[in-house]
Amino acid sequence: MSQDTSTPNATPHPAPSVEKMALLDAFDTVLKTQAEERESTAREAEARERARTSSQPLLALCTAILLAIGAYLAIMKPAWVFAPSPTPESLAIQDASLRLTMANASQRVQHFRKQNGRLPESLAETGTQGATLHYGRLGASDYRLVGENGMARVTLTSKDSLADFLGNSFQIIERRQK
Repeated sequence: MSQDTSTPNATPHPAPSVEKMALLDAFDTVLKTQAEERESTAREAEARERARTSSQPLLALCTAILLAIGAYLAIMKPAWVFAPSPTPESLAIQDASLRLTMANASQRVQHFRKQNGRLPESLAETGTQGATLHYGRLGASDYRLVGENGMARVTLTSKDSLADFLGNSFQIIERRQK
């Protein structure tokens, strides 16, 4: 004997309506679109990772080349990159240059005295510039200039002759190597 499992009162399911079919299609489309977006995002991430992985050796090579060039420049200091350091002036040239500067300052002081009838209070008042010169008044009509240039130190007073003070300074400056 076989048993009938169907119920006599059961009715077959009615066919889905058009609205339900449209909703099912829309839901199916949304699910497919989301799956495609996830796959696309995963492919893009994978492509970025492959590109990053493939560019790392190139980056390492460029870094090594730059470090080698930097080390070469730091150690060898080639003349085509670094200007050669100037040769220091001799004591004779320093002294001659200082004497010429001081003679110029003395002439400015004398010119100021002729125009104003008095000695200036400072070298700045005469328009003389130079931090290595020190000016001091020695009364109403006399003054002293003290100058320093490297190892050279010279003093000039208003009673000194400029010709004697300068000596052969012009010739020394003229003979220096250029």
